[in-house]
Amino acid sequence: MVKFRVVLIILTYILSAGAMFGADRLQLVSLKDDMLPEPQVTAEAVFVGLVRPKVTTVQGTSSETILAALPPENRTNGVCVRVTTADGLYSGVAEYKSAGADTSNMTLMDYVSDEEALATYSENEIAVLVFPCDSALALSTAAVATWRSDDVVELGESVNVLVNSFRADAAFLIVNDTEQVDCQPYKVGERAAFDFSCQLDAKQIESGAHLSLFRIRGASVDPELSLSIVGWE
Repeated sequence: MVKFRVVLIILTYILSAGAMFGADRLQLVSLKDDMLPEPQVTAEAVFVGLVRPKVTTVQGTSSETILAALPPENRTNGVCVRVTTADGLYSGVAEYKSAGADTSNMTLMDYVSDEEALATYSENEIAVLVFPCDSALALSTAAVATWRSDDVVELGESVNVLVNSFRADAAFLIVNDTEQVDCQPYKVGERAAFDFSCQLDAKQIESGAHLSLFRIRGASVDPELSLSIVGWE
């Protein structure tokens, strides 16, 4: 009887975990990436990452799998992913498509890079940005993503918005036109792919959110930049 209860508890846990992280697995269409000998940081993107870290991981994994909250209606023209290391040495852009009938608001994507050095970076050194491919030129919508999600045990309660302020003195977000979130400097050297991290409570964006980014230089403020987030389910 005791053994049966133990088996039942374990089975219930497995089924619950499977339901929590149930996701449609997308097919990789293309990946263009490069590992540079010196940092190369361009002004193409200010919003560099939208990442929900894990609380616990299995050590030693080398699989780069991305779990992202991108519902089927946001995937009709493909899903694009940008991966950038904080030091600016690695950058990659991948495109994915649906593998079949989409039934989940979550997606799993295998990021298959030939650059072996990518696996040596820790999770807090990697920015991941997931968005519908049709918004690539004028980024307006992005999804929360988790890097190396194949070993997820538990997701954190916060989401990090990684920003390249291009050496602003300060930066902050306005969430849904009401709440201000101050961003903290991210120290990784002078030529960094992102230099501020803005931490949001995951509950703030469960059903989506509108972010407005402001960067301050002395007495002046850079033009406002906006981003709509697909919420985490």
